[in-house]
Amino acid sequence: MLIDPQVLKDTDSSPSESKAFLGLFRRKKRHRALLNKIMIWMFGPLFLLWTIGLVITYFIAQNIANAPYDRTLADHLRLLKHEVEQQKILEGIQLSASAITILQGDPTQLIRWEIRDANGNSMGGNGSIPLPETWTYEEDKIRFRNESYDGHSVRVAYIWGGRDAGGLPFLTIVAQSNEMRATLQQEILTGMLTPQLIVLPLAALLAGLGLTQGLEPLSLLQERIRARRANDMSPISAELAPAEIVPLVAAMNSLLARLAATNETQRRFVANAAHQLKTPLAGMRTQAELAMREQSPEKLDESLRQLVLGSQRATRLVNQLLSLARAESAENPVLRLADDVDLNALAERQTLGWVDTALKKDIDLGFERAPASMHVSGDNLMLAEMLNNLIENAMLYTPESGWITIRVGGDALSAYIEVEDSGPGIAPEDRERVFDRFFRVLGGSTDGSGLGLSIVKEIAEQHNAGVAFMPTGNRGGKAGGTCLRITFNRIKTTTILPA
Repeated sequence: MLIDPQVLKDTDSSPSESKAFLGLFRRKKRHRALLNKIMIWMFGPLFLLWTIGLVITYFIAQNIANAPYDRTLADHLRLLKHEVEQQKILEGIQLSASAITILQGDPTQLIRWEIRDANGNSMGGNGSIPLPETWTYEEDKIRFRNESYDGHSVRVAYIWGGRDAGGLPFLTIVAQSNEMRATLQQEILTGMLTPQLIVLPLAALLAGLGLTQGLEPLSLLQERIRARRANDMSPISAELAPAEIVPLVAAMNSLLARLAATNETQRRFVANAAHQLKTPLAGMRTQAELAMREQSPEKLDESLRQLVLGSQRATRLVNQLLSLARAESAENPVLRLADDVDLNALAERQTLGWVDTALKKDIDLGFERAPASMHVSGDNLMLAEMLNNLIENAMLYTPESGWITIRVGGDALSAYIEVEDSGPGIAPEDRERVFDRFFRVLGGSTDGSGLGLSIVKEIAEQHNAGVAFMPTGNRGGKAGGTCLRITFNRIKTTTILPA
């Protein structure tokens, strides 16, 4: 199918419609590329092999056609040589009646013969047969060649080694027309090529039908996928699919599973955001309405202060919701990115970011580095987000003049980060539930969203890390409240010492 560009110019459709039509046409051409490619790679080499077979068949037919005629010509040559050996060539050559009859054979295929002496002079015969341009004396060795004689193609045979009754050496030459050979060769070629010319198109037709039927499961799979609803993320059944298509179906099912997980994450995010933002937004609206009605500057300032606090809480909630959605939707960073993360450097960098906040709350913020480097495999940004949430959670629940310690440690197989604080702690019966979204311990006066530890657990699980509460210690005479440890599988690093 050919498309004239002028036809597209002459249509009344808009440029966008023309582009869409051209895009559809190109996609259809790409969709047909698989079958076309298979056809090309099947019939291209087949046609090449068939052509080579024709050339080989031609030479085989030529050899087959020459063999019987060459044997007959060789017999005539020996007969003539034997006849001449009984005579003296200087006195003239007279063949017997039987020899003449044999040499004449078919009147349409008269044998031409000639006798030459050692110097190449003609001594007798019924034709002037040309000699080869280069030839050597080989006794009793029959040679064949093709020559042109009286405007016709002839087959020439000659032999040295004969001696007449007087002992003189002579050269015996016979020639025969190639017409019968050409006829036999044509008949052989016709007999060999006719079946090929009949079978080859039939084979091509059957191969095309076989390919079309073989690709039919792809069409059925296409129809099944096209008939699915837009929100149907269930796996595609591979029961009726051929073995070659099963990996493709498995890859599509894996993609559908990831899309389903992404859609579920988006759905939960929208639901969580809609549910959790109602209260702070409603409070901010109330404070704004109060500020508009207040006449007292003191009360107006208080309403504005509450409005700012409400916006800060809403901002923090939105940021945590976005962090949770990002953590849930991310693929396994260990498998995807596999960053080499130094926990000492990561913890020190994140701890320094909270120094100003700790100073404002009069909190003793400390960092304890592991004696050796602790490297783990993971996503640097996600691990920083996890540690930030741990430190922020400790900042929220640690009272003024308290303390927080960020600690890195480990052994030959594992490495850990733990955050310990002097806050009120978490009751044992609540330690499992604190990782649930929006769960907050009853009786607490701290303004939190209940998402910090959920984010921590989500990122830790993606890194195959364990989350556990550890016993708390004592610092400056103040007992610890909560110690939460994240344990990773450690990766080995090679340290190159200076020479």
